[in-house]
Amino acid sequence: MRRPASFCLLLGLITACPGGGETTSGESTSSDETTGEGSSTGPQLTTTPTPTTTDATTVVDPSTTTTGDPDTSGSSSTTEPGPVCGDGIEDEGEVCDDGNDIDTDLCTNACKFAVCGDGIIGPTEECDDQDSDNTDECVDTCKLQACGDGYKGASEACDDGNNDDGDACTNMCMPAGCGDGAVGPDETCDDGNMVDTDECPGNCQKAKCGDGFVLMTAMDPAKNEECDDGNKTQTDACINSCKNAKCGDGIAQLGVDDCDDGNMNDFDACSNTCKVASCMDAVKNDKETDVDCGGGTCGKCGDGLACVANTDCTSNKCTANKCAPIALPGVNCGAANVTQAQAYAVINNNCSCHVFGQSGGLAMPDAATFKMNTVGVNATNAMMKRITANNIDASYLLYKVYGQQALVPGGGGSQMPQGGPALSNTDRCLLVNWVKSGAP
Repeated sequence: MRRPASFCLLLGLITACPGGGETTSGESTSSDETTGEGSSTGPQLTTTPTPTTTDATTVVDPSTTTTGDPDTSGSSSTTEPGPVCGDGIEDEGEVCDDGNDIDTDLCTNACKFAVCGDGIIGPTEECDDQDSDNTDECVDTCKLQACGDGYKGASEACDDGNNDDGDACTNMCMPAGCGDGAVGPDETCDDGNMVDTDECPGNCQKAKCGDGFVLMTAMDPAKNEECDDGNKTQTDACINSCKNAKCGDGIAQLGVDDCDDGNMNDFDACSNTCKVASCMDAVKNDKETDVDCGGGTCGKCGDGLACVANTDCTSNKCTANKCAPIALPGVNCGAANVTQAQAYAVINNNCSCHVFGQSGGLAMPDAATFKMNTVGVNATNAMMKRITANNIDASYLLYKVYGQQALVPGGGGSQMPQGGPALSNTDRCLLVNWVKSGAP
């Protein structure tokens, strides 16, 4: 029995169609296919498994499929893409996505916020070395190592993290020291040098008298010192005003000055050579009324020298501030030439105590001895010669005869002759004229 052609077409994969009909495979039928119907050896219909349809027009032949992994070549199926950093979309697993490939902004190319220590120099960082070593060039705040950051770098001796240049660690990150230019905690100045003669010497203490450094500055010469021995001894070569000791500064230098009254008055008790006034320094000084005399401190002044009182003069007579010579009062004698014999006769007749013995240190046993022991000979106590030839006012023996011995400095005792009546005016005039005659 013939199968309709449409049926064959529907099958599509039939290899033979009975009765010599058309085949869809293009193959010819075998001779067996033409044998009569009912024959036991009649043609056999060979069929394939029922095909599976995928749509109205497509038939899939199961015989053509293979087992195992499907061949995806030429397949129209697609795989949905995963998250991509940098696409501007903050996907799951990303904390940011700024849609660019700039690694140094706030969102890195790993879609993470920039942080110190991630190895990327972010917009607020100076460096990022991903380590915790604060002694290298990048500290753990991602800042370049710098003096004052509180981290002691390799080139720093100290770092106290502040800008106080007056503490133990300077703003150069060096320990404070004299001469570094910064006033440290134990310093009152620091000019950055070790010059000892300026206003800030090498001990970094403001210059002052007594510090042992001689200040010599052109900035203010009035402050300059002549010396500075670093002590408080006032009587050495450098006094406490840092001036060289000198006569007249008011300070007696030990071993040099006898005195120092602080003035240049050469006539007071301390001379301008800082020597104590004396009665042999050939200078009218201290209380002296004339050079080395008067004033009660030295001997009496001679006639014509300055005085302020009678006691300043050897004559015991100060007139108009000059020592005036003593004048023997009460003399009323006419001129006459008297010999030694005539004069001695007066002594021999009236002064037995001197003739027969020694009285008051004076012996006159004869004329020659009389002259030898009186003319030009100092009186025992009185400041006058016993006889001064040609000068009755300077002859103490005449003062004794006239009873005026008290007028002579140092004079005293009784009138001559002792214990007897005074000499007559004739006898006194004989002695007076003998002196005026030159005491021959």
